[in-house]
Amino acid sequence: MDSFYKFSFKTFASITLLFSLGAIAQEIEEVIVTATKKEESIQDLAISVEAFSAEDMQTNMINDLDDLQEVVPGMSASKGIGSGGAYAIRGTGSYGVGAAVVGAVVTAMNGHSVNTSTVFDIGFYDVERVEVLKGPQGTLYGRNAVSGVINLITARPAEEFGGYFDYDLGTYNSKRFTTALNVPMGDKVRSRFAYTSYDRDGFSENLRTGQKFDDRSAYGIRASFDFLISGDTVLEFTYDRYKGDDNRNNIGTSFCVKNLFFGCNPLERGTANITAAPTGSTAALSGLVAGLVPTAWLDTYSSQPATAPDQFKYAYLNKVPEHHQIAEFTTLKLDHALSDTLTLNVKYSYGTRDYFHMNDNDYGYTSDPLPGVLGNAGMGLPPISWEAEFYSFSEIVDSSRTYEFADVDTFDQQAEITLISNFDGPMNFVVGAYQFDQRNHNNYLIQTAALNMMKSFRSHPYSQLVFGGQFDGYGGLPFYQTLIFGLSGIDACQLPMAGPVANAVPSSANPACLAFALAAQGITPYELPNRLGGYSNDDHVRTKSTALLGELYYDISEDTKLTLGIRYNDDKVTDNIMTCLGQIQCPNYTAADYASGVYQFNPTSVVIADSATKFKVAIQHNLADNSMVYASYATAQKAGGNNPVIGSTPDPYAPEETGVFELGTKNIFANGAILLNAALFFNKTDKMLFSNIEDAGSVNYNIDAEINGFEGNLIAYLNENLRLDFNWLLVDSELGDIGKPIFNPLNPGNIATVLGVNPLGYTPGVQGCGGAVAPCGPGNGGPGSVDGLPFDPAGAISYSYGLRADGVPVIMMKSFGFLCAAPATPTNILTMLTGFNPLAGASCPFAPTPVDIDGNTVPGTPELSYSLSLNRDFPMEDGVLTARLTYRYQGEREGNVFNEARAQLPEHKFFDFSMKYNPNAGNWYVGLYAKNLADDQYIGGWAASSPLQGGSYFGTYTDPRTYGVTFGRDF
Repeated sequence: MDSFYKFSFKTFASITLLFSLGAIAQEIEEVIVTATKKEESIQDLAISVEAFSAEDMQTNMINDLDDLQEVVPGMSASKGIGSGGAYAIRGTGSYGVGAAVVGAVVTAMNGHSVNTSTVFDIGFYDVERVEVLKGPQGTLYGRNAVSGVINLITARPAEEFGGYFDYDLGTYNSKRFTTALNVPMGDKVRSRFAYTSYDRDGFSENLRTGQKFDDRSAYGIRASFDFLISGDTVLEFTYDRYKGDDNRNNIGTSFCVKNLFFGCNPLERGTANITAAPTGSTAALSGLVAGLVPTAWLDTYSSQPATAPDQFKYAYLNKVPEHHQIAEFTTLKLDHALSDTLTLNVKYSYGTRDYFHMNDNDYGYTSDPLPGVLGNAGMGLPPISWEAEFYSFSEIVDSSRTYEFADVDTFDQQAEITLISNFDGPMNFVVGAYQFDQRNHNNYLIQTAALNMMKSFRSHPYSQLVFGGQFDGYGGLPFYQTLIFGLSGIDACQLPMAGPVANAVPSSANPACLAFALAAQGITPYELPNRLGGYSNDDHVRTKSTALLGELYYDISEDTKLTLGIRYNDDKVTDNIMTCLGQIQCPNYTAADYASGVYQFNPTSVVIADSATKFKVAIQHNLADNSMVYASYATAQKAGGNNPVIGSTPDPYAPEETGVFELGTKNIFANGAILLNAALFFNKTDKMLFSNIEDAGSVNYNIDAEINGFEGNLIAYLNENLRLDFNWLLVDSELGDIGKPIFNPLNPGNIATVLGVNPLGYTPGVQGCGGAVAPCGPGNGGPGSVDGLPFDPAGAISYSYGLRADGVPVIMMKSFGFLCAAPATPTNILTMLTGFNPLAGASCPFAPTPVDIDGNTVPGTPELSYSLSLNRDFPMEDGVLTARLTYRYQGEREGNVFNEARAQLPEHKFFDFSMKYNPNAGNWYVGLYAKNLADDQYIGGWAASSPLQGGSYFGTYTDPRTYGVTFGRDF
């Protein structure tokens, strides 16, 4: 915390130097916001808020949330796994994963909640302003805002006919057009129509095909009507529609150091665009079981290029991403003045969202053929290829590949009634009631080539080439296990009852033997539905919330004001979820379901109900006409939910509870030439939600956290034509108690060193080391170190050793991507060898080693971030040329709760520049801009993969340098 106080002192000391400036004619305009349901200046509010008018957004080049997070220190916004998004304000945000997770940061349009990912895509167009409210806001905002609110206020219709257009032409063939038109319809009706479109070539290129990706092709339309029913009553109607149809990234790329055992070394970050070794993921063994390869030891990605020329701009992919989204949001708001002192506000909104994306989930490409399980049998069989039907398309598959799909339909409605007072006396209030009802159907799938093949044997070339179509009606895991593992021999086929044809060749390569073995096990013909061609999460969530809320304002004196707020919240989350990993793990599926061949939804159902009463207390005091100090304490609770894991038993997590104490000051000095707002905040959150990707699901953990900080906003006119803007945030954060032990799923043994045992270097029953490429196990080859760890030619199981930081040796085994670890004692090794078989339903017999995260830094919270801008006006004979240079800095951040070096995010540094010319006599402008002048790109966020995917780290990244020209006109 020393740096915290040093920075605070230096900041205020520097500011005092500015107070010595002489008289300056320029005055700072106070921003008017509606954070308290009525129009008030930011300078009069006892909350920390940043607001940007339409002019501010143009000056700061804020077109969307990506831009906004560069301007607001401590704010982060990024795409997440599936269709979600991750948001944080002041380093506090939403870190859970799952359709049932309620966001801690509320994204809103005209005060009502809209989907976070939708706001990320839509961007800002024809808005009056954007408000970023920090800390709990539940006593005024209906949708409970635990960490803050990002509220878009759209422009309303004007009295007179008129409008504007803005046009932006930039690099990457970027074209952004925005226009709005006011159309009065008599004295009682006003209308406004806005339109925006954004098209841009991709930032990245698929080197395999030469196709550009991460492009943009989207448009938005908005129709707004104000009906002046009477002098006391106004009805506002707003309809928004957004459509995006492009190949933008959801996640940028994967980072990996290939490792035969793990897939990717869990202790190193590695290089971008590198796919995990298939031997460390589900790909290898599923490829064997599907009859695509003769052994799971075969590296089907050996032809993948080791590196790409630029990790951010190039990749080798089977397919570029697909992204489609249609979002509609309709709001109806009635404002009625009950009297001169009371106003009634009634609001209803209805929103829908249709979202789909597809990604190449291994973020790589291989030309290695699939030789087939009989490829080495001397039968002259060709490599395997077939027409595979994935979730949203079909294609010829002749090499390994993995695809990710997110398909989401959302419907929500909100209703709110608010009563606002404006008494002349010392007391006023805002009270209201709010209801939220959302239905969300979330489909998330990861489909692989091998698991796709296992749906149906009729797709396999061997069906005709080897068996003449005899087993075309079969599919699924039991059939393929019988076929593939029976190739080396089926003892039952030697029995007399099997018949002489089966007796002659007791192997599954003999159709008679295979038919007998299937019948003996009761395996009947059926094929799996499309969804079971990989991992499938089918989640139907209904979220209902009812709240009573309000604030009371009491003027203790002319200069002192007390605010008391209260919120009662009643939440209910109904989750109907079914998650499967092909047929390997699908506990809710019955034999009858498989026999039907049609997808059956048999959910695990749970209802999670929470209620809470939370409050806010704030006091503010005017030190002078333009100087105010305040102190506040606010509490909030975010609803609990259910983890999206495989199982027939619900796995709920608890609600988050937050308390924030804030000390702030708001000032305008030097006759209006300097604005200084600053605040100290102390945030304590019990049971903050953090996701951990474990095997085939996301487990959300409740972890206590403290996040304390110092933030501020300075605007100073250094002379009549030169202005300085400085925003900063300094944060100190720490994780605390955890509800249940947490472990690193990519390193369940918590090893600090990989010994790298290679099973190919050992002979069954022979003790010793495997040579330079296969270091010795514990005990330097002594009893129990390697004896009993036989090489499995099929590759159904692999093993390795590691050392913990305390020197304890750890034995690790992996099968079908599932990872098992325990201290390397002879007893543990024997238990693991005999008790770990995921394909047979036998999970790891040992609990993973917990990781102590107490005292770690909260992920995603940089210690220091700031934005510094110089604005200079150059008066000319016929107009004014304005130039702006901005430097933005964000410090290093931790990428996960374990604070691993592998996941650490680097500091970000950006320079932006813009110029704009406005004529004195004219209603047009022209300008130019350049963002990220140095063309530096950084990893913006991490999304961890599962051990089943080989343990890659998936990274999103920032944009490259862009520049262009803008022009527009009012009419």
